[in-house]
Amino acid sequence: MNNQQSAALVALVLSMALGLSGCASTGGSVQQQMAGAGIGAALGCAAGALITGDARGCAAGAAIGGAVGFGAVAITQYNARQVRSTADDSRVYGLTGPVSTPQVKIRQGSSAPETVRPGGSVNVSTDYSVLLPPGTSSAGVTESWVLKKDGKVLSNLPSKTATRSAGGWEADAVITVPSNAPAGTYVIEHRVKSGSSYDVDQSNFVVKA
Repeated sequence: MNNQQSAALVALVLSMALGLSGCASTGGSVQQQMAGAGIGAALGCAAGALITGDARGCAAGAAIGGAVGFGAVAITQYNARQVRSTADDSRVYGLTGPVSTPQVKIRQGSSAPETVRPGGSVNVSTDYSVLLPPGTSSAGVTESWVLKKDGKVLSNLPSKTATRSAGGWEADAVITVPSNAPAGTYVIEHRVKSGSSYDVDQSNFVVKA
């Protein structure tokens, strides 16, 4: 591929990326995710073509760039419910009282199914406990998730903040895997925070081509 052909290819994929970007700004969460994946693939193709000077570089770059599409991953479903009261477990889970400020502790973070194909859905669940100071009926808690692969952050999923009473809580979210997601093992980092107290756990799922 000569320089003129490379320039033409780059111009083409960049125009595709800009077009997809316009779709992402006007569509809903699913459309945003699809457009984000397409933008990543297009930009990856451009970079690969510039580096190698041929279509093979474009294909390799597109596969890598497609992972950028995870940056637009949306939570398609969310639900939180209390699963344990302090009467069920006086120590809550991993926490002992009395405390002077709200405390949070993750009991378990999980992802299901363990294996999913591109375009499929993953259920992300965080089971955690809240311990409150005497005389305090509730506290603000922020639940969040970070998606990683090979030690790199792909997406900070939208966080959820709500008022929680003392006891055990389970926050469930559903995310959709981009249709062009590279195969491999992905890590979900589960996080909960209340004031200065926070905790982190991890779970994994595998994307199969």
